[in-house]
Amino acid sequence: MQFFLEVLIGGLLSGVMYSLVAIGFVLIYKASGVFNFAQGAMVFFAALTCVSLVEHGFHFWLALPITLGAMVV
Repeated sequence: MQFFLEVLIGGLLSGVMYSLVAIGFVLIYKASGVFNFAQGAMVFFAALTCVSLVEHGFHFWLALPITLGAMVV
């Protein structure tokens, strides 16, 4: 039973990640009319921004809105 739950939760988490990526592609395409493959680079930039802010002494919950603001620009 434990193996079943592990596989079920893993599958659900994988499905959620795939759906979020798909929603991101659709959102960018509908907003700009151009299919943008640079989504991975944008997520990488956000991760680096958040990690560098945390390493410079910002608390994670303060670095997160700053990162989101940087991604909007």
